[in-house]
Amino acid sequence: MKLPPEYTQELDDAIFRHGEMKGRITTSLSVLTDALLELNALELYYQKPASKSIAPAEIEALRRKLTSIKELLREIIMSGAT
Repeated sequence: MKLPPEYTQELDDAIFRHGEMKGRITTSLSVLTDALLELNALELYYQKPASKSIAPAEIEALRRKLTSIKELLREIIMSGAT
């Protein structure tokens, strides 16, 4: 799993405090919340008519965060199925 570097320590701490499954869920929700806040900020910024033609570079970082969440949750589902 490829997690953004700023969440690696958070994941390790959450797993230590809550166990494997709950730690991964906690970290997934944290990454999801951050991604949604960033996306909302971008939406507000790009509501300006002059800015709409510019593609923001932050979108790729948001895509990576959302992909990380999907991978974390997939691992949780697969580990719970066994």
